Amino acid sequence: MKHPVASDARKNIYNRLRRIEGQARGIQRMVEEGKDCTQIITQLTALQAAVKNVSKLVLSNYLECCIEEEMSRSGDYRAAIRRLSEILIQAKL
Repeated sequence: MKHPVASDARKNIYNRLRRIEGQARGIQRMVEEGKDCTQIITQLTALQAAVKNVSKLVLSNYLECCIEEEMSRSGDYRAAIRRLSEILIQAKL
């Protein structure tokens, strides 16, 4: 079952992922340069928050687009809710 990201959300999610990629590279540089562990931990914490926020955006897209599509296609709202529950448990959001 394929659930693409809606085109209006795609650019926002893509841009955030690019920033996350830059943050990860910055943290790699910090480790290579022997920066202080507390600075690295601070940046890792920011990276985790950024990833969690992107996860929430994708989940929001799923709620707005994909759940409705699943329910209209199958007519089984319980299956759609069960799938959503699985996603939430897996994502730990």
